[in-house]
Amino acid sequence: MNDQTIKILQITACSLSLIGSLFIIVVYFKMGMRNNFALKLIMCLTISDIIFSLSNLMYIDPGCTPNYQNLCITQGFLIQYSSIACFMFCFLLCLCIFWTVIKNRANLSEYQRLFQILGFCTPILFAAIPAITNSYNTQIYVCGISNDDVDLCFHDSDRSTQIVMIESISLFYVPLWLMNIVGISFIIRVSVFMTKLRTQSEQINRSRSSDQQEIQLYTQQEYELKLSQRITQNMLLYPIIMLICYSGMTVYAIGKLCNSEIHVLRGLRFIMADCLGLCNSIAYGYNAIIILRLQKMMSQQQTLPMMQFRQGSNDSDVNRKQFESFLSIATIYNDQ
Repeated sequence: MNDQTIKILQITACSLSLIGSLFIIVVYFKMGMRNNFALKLIMCLTISDIIFSLSNLMYIDPGCTPNYQNLCITQGFLIQYSSIACFMFCFLLCLCIFWTVIKNRANLSEYQRLFQILGFCTPILFAAIPAITNSYNTQIYVCGISNDDVDLCFHDSDRSTQIVMIESISLFYVPLWLMNIVGISFIIRVSVFMTKLRTQSEQINRSRSSDQQEIQLYTQQEYELKLSQRITQNMLLYPIIMLICYSGMTVYAIGKLCNSEIHVLRGLRFIMADCLGLCNSIAYGYNAIIILRLQKMMSQQQTLPMMQFRQGSNDSDVNRKQFESFLSIATIYNDQ
């Protein structure tokens, strides 16, 4: 693909990602779940996606103009900032689910300000360091931490390639893979835990009554819990999408380290990264359908399904609060 084709595809991907991000915002407010802490973090992730898409849509003419270097630094700063913010909020989302279900922390509202400060302020440091060391450079299609493409007008022969390489690895690729892999491990642990807990609950419910009406109630409870578990498992999509979209950049960077440039990824890596907002919106839309179905079912009941056990029964084998915390991830109940 020539440069013009790649630029057109990049603009298309950014535009679709912006539309997808706006879709998430509309659905978020329409669903009436603005107090759900997990969905608040997804909204923060969406805001970061929007900044990332807008930054990539900035056209920086790589000509020898007086303002070119300042514009390149501005674009590089915004792209680096929004990328790290996406990594942070994706990790914090997984951490929120892990704390709620595994650690059984019923009220995370006290961490809301802390999470937002970490997600929006910490990336400033990651983006400021390359600006201070003058490591933002043109990559033909966008500006970033790189010296992939030599800038004939502003290339500084004294700048160390090793410094740029270290900054690129430590300030971008390490946070990308470290935070998302840890986030995936959190969700997998939650999924395994809830599968065991739901199986145990099903066995207990079916063994303690032969009444047809009560069996029907327990069956509905199990289905609601199954939907909630699916929603939580779908949270795995966000860190996985992140790693897939940035896999092109990672493979290209590894190739450069090995002095073997992968030419097919030279422009394709940016298109893949620009699809992040679009892919996140698809995952959010899929989850929203399940959430609305679960909301409709649970709105017909006056209390949480797991609160409808018989008063005289022994529930010592099942931690009811953990069930409720699990359901609170995906529903309007127990909003944080």
